[in-house]
Amino acid sequence: MKVFVPFRLDTLNQCLWRRRDTGPEERILLRPKSFLVLAYLVENAGRLVTHDELLEAVWSDSVVEPQAVKRHVLTVRSALGDRPKNPIFIETMPKRGYRFIAPVSAPVAAKCPEGAIGQARDLVGRGSAFEVLREMWRRVLNGERQVVFITGEPGIGKTALAEEFQRQVAVAERSVHIAHGQCIEGYGSKEPYGPMLDALGRLCRGPQGEPLVQILSAEAPTWLAQLPSLLTREHREMLHREILGATRERMLREIGDALESFTAETPLLLVFEDLHWVDDSTVDLISALARRRHPAKLMFLGTCRPLYTRSSPHPLGALMRDLVVRRFCREIALTSLNESEVEEYLGAQSPTSRPPQGLSAFVHRHSEGNPLFMVAALEHMAKRGLLSRVDGFWQLRGPLEQIEFEVPDDLRHLIEAQLEQLSAAEQRELEKASIVGAVFSERLIGCSEDIRSHNSEDLYEDLSRRHHIVKWAGTHSFPDGSTTERYEFAHVLYRQVLYDRQLPARRARLHRQVGERLAAMYERRIEDVVPELAYHFEQAGDWPRAIEFLQQAADLAVRRYAYRQAGAMLARALELVIHLPETGRIRTEPQLLATLAALRRETFDLRAIGTYDRMR
Repeated sequence: MKVFVPFRLDTLNQCLWRRRDTGPEERILLRPKSFLVLAYLVENAGRLVTHDELLEAVWSDSVVEPQAVKRHVLTVRSALGDRPKNPIFIETMPKRGYRFIAPVSAPVAAKCPEGAIGQARDLVGRGSAFEVLREMWRRVLNGERQVVFITGEPGIGKTALAEEFQRQVAVAERSVHIAHGQCIEGYGSKEPYGPMLDALGRLCRGPQGEPLVQILSAEAPTWLAQLPSLLTREHREMLHREILGATRERMLREIGDALESFTAETPLLLVFEDLHWVDDSTVDLISALARRRHPAKLMFLGTCRPLYTRSSPHPLGALMRDLVVRRFCREIALTSLNESEVEEYLGAQSPTSRPPQGLSAFVHRHSEGNPLFMVAALEHMAKRGLLSRVDGFWQLRGPLEQIEFEVPDDLRHLIEAQLEQLSAAEQRELEKASIVGAVFSERLIGCSEDIRSHNSEDLYEDLSRRHHIVKWAGTHSFPDGSTTERYEFAHVLYRQVLYDRQLPARRARLHRQVGERLAAMYERRIEDVVPELAYHFEQAGDWPRAIEFLQQAADLAVRRYAYRQAGAMLARALELVIHLPETGRIRTEPQLLATLAALRRETFDLRAIGTYDRMR
């Protein structure tokens, strides 16, 4: 057993633990080969370990390509939160190998964490919500499936609560599966079953993924067929023959059966974020999982903004109402913090002293109890020199009643004020990043002329350290084998403000650039990014390519038996046809109408009659 702060390498149980400032350790899962790579580097800390030496030590019983070493080192770096350009654990020696550079010490006495989930840390005003989650998890361990939605306005703390619960579950349970799926904003990005396929892919590629792949192969082949990277060409062809003629109902039944088998012994926490952007097929999936009455150590946890009060109906809102009435799910609606909870937060930030009298009321009045707004307001006051924290003590620069607090009326203005602290070049780069989405990489953005003397990834690295607008999101591999660092906006509102402040013509031009770069990078695996391409080219006003990729997205949806979404994408393509020149419209519209009519006829949709009439 070796220790390199804040990690502890448990070679006996092949576990990696991260020590927290307070509370129990966090367990980090690694694939067996990745763990062996890390263990060998730690064992030989301080000296160069060549590629050949690593291959011999870890793959002595098999023949693999040298590229395998690089892939597993990237995995280990991601787990450690290490960055190739500024390493604190693993240093790359170009064309030679790697060296573990962090100090390694003898083991300290420690126990593997076990027992019940503890109290939530650093979550002010969310004790009762966390207690509901704890109780539901206890039921999951007894074989009772649970479905819960955490709802609330942007910035209210949905993600923070979900992440803390995941952390506590990982610490408390010796054996647990945690899978994460993300719903993506944008019409064209609503891939059928996207978050579920995301979660399954992560599980199947994880250190304990092989049993799930076997279960999917035996019980859910329609789902395994949607994860081609896990299959050989022969296996893919066999699966396609096996699932010929499958239906949407079969897909839902199969995934329900597979998850019950997968959770027979080991519980699964399935987390979907931002369900307000969910696709219709995933709504059907959630409904099917919630209504099944068979025992399962399964907990589905979703986060979303409020859906009930919107003028236009949302399919998830209707489902949630029905499930709540039938007691098939729980909704945890997060509300704004009250004044005493704001004071508790201020006290936690400076535990050696009480906040100045009146500060809590002042911050609450201007933030309206929104946690994100509250933190931003405090940062804004500090930058203006109105408030500081020195040696654990809050200090006000003058009486509160004399302070003209210039916090704008809404968070958008507050974010704008925060952005103004950046240079003009930095703001332009972030505006370009907002075109890509909540998560972005430099490869998709390109570099501006005025910062070309610097590496743009270094710019984002610097922004992530000096400000809280973006943060590092790991290393991403492209189909050509190249890799890049990814970053994400700390909150979706930052991205939205940066996006909205740009003129429409500039947004259209940048969407076109991103779409063309994405298409070039994924030329051999274009299906992986078809929805994103449809979105970018529509926003660019490139109607022919937007229609083309909407058609391809519809074909992909049909192959997954998501006929409603396929119809919606074809209908959207028909709406865009009006923008084509007359010759293009005459050629394209009948083709789209014929495809949509045939789809509606096959699904017994009465609208097929009207579609055929329109063709005449």
